Amino acid sequence: MHPHRSTQKLVLRPATTADVDWGASAIFASGPALFGYVFASSPDDARTIFQKAFVYPGHAFSYEHTQVVESDGQPAGLILGYPGKVKRQAEEKMQPVMARLLPLRKLPRILVNLADLNRIKQDVFWYDYYILSVGVLPEFRNQGIGTFLLTNAERQAKAANCQAMCLDVTYANARARRLFERNGYRVVCNKTSDRFHQMTRAGGLSRMMKPLFVPDQDEVESILLAEDCRNL
Repeated sequence: MHPHRSTQKLVLRPATTADVDWGASAIFASGPALFGYVFASSPDDARTIFQKAFVYPGHAFSYEHTQVVESDGQPAGLILGYPGKVKRQAEEKMQPVMARLLPLRKLPRILVNLADLNRIKQDVFWYDYYILSVGVLPEFRNQGIGTFLLTNAERQAKAANCQAMCLDVTYANARARRLFERNGYRVVCNKTSDRFHQMTRAGGLSRMMKPLFVPDQDEVESILLAEDCRNL
């Protein structure tokens, strides 16, 4: 255990545009290969695009869907997530934002990458709460910050009447997977494609989920069936 873990004061607050410099970088660092694939750009270019997108309101990568945790008054990490219904609305708002930030010449490659990504990503239902990213600054890792953020996201999900938490993590992101497993998440599906693997070197995507209630056996089977791999 970190020597300061028991004495630090953790405070959660909504992100603002002022968090863009460190916050956008922390989110991007949780999945650089994935963001690079979505933007059809090099890691450096993709990071710049994400930082510019972060300050726009409403869309799926926006600060407005992000919560920041401060430790003794200093930003320590953040989480970006939303209920399934909000996720769909936020994704619909991405197109005009991306049109402003991405050059037209990238459009054909972006469309091919997104079509491939849609084949390996699992659906997010309206009753799910989807976590896009959890980012903890290096100097605050191994202090329970990630667990604190997940616990608060689960509290928000329950308040929104969601039934389960879900997220996607790349095969290569073993550290994130261990964090989620420690907090009760389990893998329900692994999928990849040759293109995704070759372009990202991240392996593929694992869908992880955690029920927000204690189900009986029939409900467990129903949840896992709903979340399990499709089109195999």
